[in-house]
Amino acid sequence: MECYQFTDNQFVTSDVETATLRCIPFDQLEKVATENGWPSTMITEVLNAKNDAYVERYRDHMLFSLTIKNHTQLEKNEELVFIKYAQTALLFYDETLRTPQDYIEIINYVYSQIGDVDDANLLIPYALTRYDLLTDRTFLRDLENTILELELSLTDDPKNPEESILSLRKTLSVYKHHYMSLIDLFEDITDDYRELLTLEAARDYQRILNKLNRLYKYTTMLGEYVSQINDRYRAQIDLNLNKTMKTFTILSAVFLPLTLIVGWYGMNFQGMPELESKYGYLYVIILSISILIGSLLYIRHRGFWD
Repeated sequence: MECYQFTDNQFVTSDVETATLRCIPFDQLEKVATENGWPSTMITEVLNAKNDAYVERYRDHMLFSLTIKNHTQLEKNEELVFIKYAQTALLFYDETLRTPQDYIEIINYVYSQIGDVDDANLLIPYALTRYDLLTDRTFLRDLENTILELELSLTDDPKNPEESILSLRKTLSVYKHHYMSLIDLFEDITDDYRELLTLEAARDYQRILNKLNRLYKYTTMLGEYVSQINDRYRAQIDLNLNKTMKTFTILSAVFLPLTLIVGWYGMNFQGMPELESKYGYLYVIILSISILIGSLLYIRHRGFWD
């Protein structure tokens, strides 16, 4: 467990007695809870809160659940649970992904950007989320460029566009859900707990909420863009299939009369003059070639085979 106190507009290392913020790894939760005499219900609250972003208010504390995205490896997203009491706060984290000092540096960086901070602990969810969103627009813009390249490559008959489309739809779905959860979280804070916020804190939370709404709309637009590309690809597949069926239909139409000739003269009935004629074989050859050329000329004239 790492302890910090807020002084001179930043968090600095302190001892347990003077600490206003304690950072505790999830795997040490039960040990620290036992040492400090915390109720078992608190352990359950923290572990259950890891599933999604939300805020909940209890009799003597507020609980926040956040997810910090990893743009390159979604399986390494950071689950954070933050509990705020009147004067102190607890931050639970996964020590395999980041150290408490990393989070403190992030918080101090954001606080240095916004100036004087009245309630440092209450703005920690805001600071972590604001820092996490710094690269989101760039990431989504790169994703949009990837989608555009995929659309342009459809004319070149890409090998596996389905895999790319499914991957993009999965990524956008994850981010859409992420932004929607954060929007619900910050709407609850700004609407239901406004009396706990100072005027500046309320403005900060409202600004981050506005940004989340813009990112959510951007993600939704990209999702619709991918759906349009998928529809275009399916239409192209259908068009190629129609061209193939058209080719087979034309070939069938051309060779059907020739098949009739083969069947007709293959009966070998007596009294068929062509069978005993000296020029019967030549006659059948000329007839077949004439039918073949005539069929092709007719098909070309009618525009069936462009």
